Amino acid sequence: MQNLIVVLVTSIFFGSISIAQNKYQRKNETAEVLKYAEGNLYSRSLIVRGNSLFIANSNGTLYKYDLLAGTSINMMENKKFEEMRDLALVNDTLYGMQSGSYGILAQFTLDKFKQYILPSGNIWHKVFLDGMDFHHNIGFIMGDPVDGFFKLSYSLDAGRSWKACDGKVESFEDEAGFAASGTNVQVLNDSTFLFVSGGKKSRFFISSDRGNTWKSTSLPYLTSISSGAFSIHMQDAVNGVLVGGDYANPDLNMNCAYYTDDGGEFWMNAEQQPRGYRSCVILAEKYYYSCGTNGIDVSFDNGVEWIPFADGNFFSMCNDKEKLYATMKNGEIKVFDLLKKK
Repeated sequence: MQNLIVVLVTSIFFGSISIAQNKYQRKNETAEVLKYAEGNLYSRSLIVRGNSLFIANSNGTLYKYDLLAGTSINMMENKKFEEMRDLALVNDTLYGMQSGSYGILAQFTLDKFKQYILPSGNIWHKVFLDGMDFHHNIGFIMGDPVDGFFKLSYSLDAGRSWKACDGKVESFEDEAGFAASGTNVQVLNDSTFLFVSGGKKSRFFISSDRGNTWKSTSLPYLTSISSGAFSIHMQDAVNGVLVGGDYANPDLNMNCAYYTDDGGEFWMNAEQQPRGYRSCVILAEKYYYSCGTNGIDVSFDNGVEWIPFADGNFFSMCNDKEKLYATMKNGEIKVFDLLKKK
């Protein structure tokens, strides 16, 4: 009887996945691989605009890849920079965020390096920056705790100048941000900032007054310095998804993904989990995609269930209206067709 139950449950489980997969066009088996740079480098953040990909890299470089010509240039040229873990495009200004021994931004036009940006008051002195985001001209950056408090800053002028948020957010021991893909922060609208933390304590934080006051919700991730929430995306004020897991045990697919339908007051465990640790989640043409060291998964129902989309080791993603771009090791990017209903 026990074996019969196992067979029935297995059939129902895989049958539900097959039904979901058959409902959508799956073209990922013919994905194209782009080579934008040589050497042992990889990207945790990239942006697509028109026919150009902007790619931030582990060695501090920023490449611009021409999707039509198949060529790339290093926009940092000979400038010195530590690991560039996040990018933001504000109007026609591009920012690259340094994650290293101290925080700094590199500012670019769409064609070349312009200048370094160091805020006044040393607010990023010896700060490891985890992620940044913009909504129109409003920007928000989150950094790891210093002296027991997260380093939070904002910009009202499209990133040209930055100030420390007035609201203080105290951290627990061994709690910090994971700068895995620059997607652990979000500016939801002109006044709402949010971010997630991980480690021995994992939480969701939200401010509706540009960082003057903060509310937090504990997240039920496994307790370890390698576990927690890595990436979040709220599609509106109430519905959102966050992903993470344990990067030291990347194939462990327990408590990797959660979703909310009440603005983050309560986070529900995904009924069908991704296949393991996930470093990035994005919303691409109505569907969520999450990636990690063992592949990419997709959700058609706002994060309630995840099904396999592609195999491989991926760090970060971005999309346009037709394509999904996912970064890999050794200066490569894999390009997939976005899923659409048949």
